[in-house]
Amino acid sequence: MARVIVIGAGIMGLAAAYQAQICGHSVEIYEASNEPGGMAAHFDLGGISIERFYHFICKTDFPTFDLLKELGLDHILHFVPTSMGYFMHEKLHRWGDPVSLLRFPHLTIIEKIRYGLLAFAAVNGGAWKSLEHTDAKSWILKWCGKSGYEKMWHKLFHYKFYEFAENISAAWIRTRMQRLGRSRRSLMQEELGYMDGGSETLVKALVEKIIHQGGTLHLGKAVSQVKTADGRVTGVTIGDEFISADAVISTMPTPFVPAMVPDLPAEILARYRDIANIGVVCVVLRLRHKI
Repeated sequence: MARVIVIGAGIMGLAAAYQAQICGHSVEIYEASNEPGGMAAHFDLGGISIERFYHFICKTDFPTFDLLKELGLDHILHFVPTSMGYFMHEKLHRWGDPVSLLRFPHLTIIEKIRYGLLAFAAVNGGAWKSLEHTDAKSWILKWCGKSGYEKMWHKLFHYKFYEFAENISAAWIRTRMQRLGRSRRSLMQEELGYMDGGSETLVKALVEKIIHQGGTLHLGKAVSQVKTADGRVTGVTIGDEFISADAVISTMPTPFVPAMVPDLPAEILARYRDIANIGVVCVVLRLRHKI
């Protein structure tokens, strides 16, 4: 049995701790916040418990289904039909199915065919390792042409990614298209899933299970550094306190890795430092009147 320390009590950290216990290891989790959940944590909005960042579940998220089943929570998962629109030239157009694409008034017939081929290939294709080193703009231009890209993709990328819009990974956007494209009841209807009570339900269940199986969750305890010796992890420090460990699993944001694990090889540290990080803001408004 190894002593495993997990940094971060978000869904990833909790799931990793739970899996480590299944593999027979002793687990301790350290979370800087005063509550578990990370990006899936909830907050109170006028008496309503709501997630800090929105999440949805797709029909191909099989590891999530397996986890819910193991925790006896598969009954809390529900899939519902969704709708989508594309706002262009002061009008909202239905979007998200072949008929909507054919009826869309702002693309030529050739542009519609090229867009449809891109969507079909993204959803139904296998692993495209070549896309790991291709930017999304180049990939989409190849399928849709300059006009199709300018009409349908340019503003979406620039509103979401700003100065990083030209360097988004094609593998990332293709994976998102495939995940959503396969979460359908039929060719005409997308369906996405949610859990009763939101992600907080899963967070609470994982915490309870981990503690019941002998694990420990430390809240308000920020790991300051991961210690190593002779190329192996020896433990972590929290303030001036050293806590020994046989293994450390980190689920912290990648920009924090170089400072927290300074003994990594220089090449790996450089690769971490080269990763551009984009902060995500989800705005939640509580209004006096319905829109």
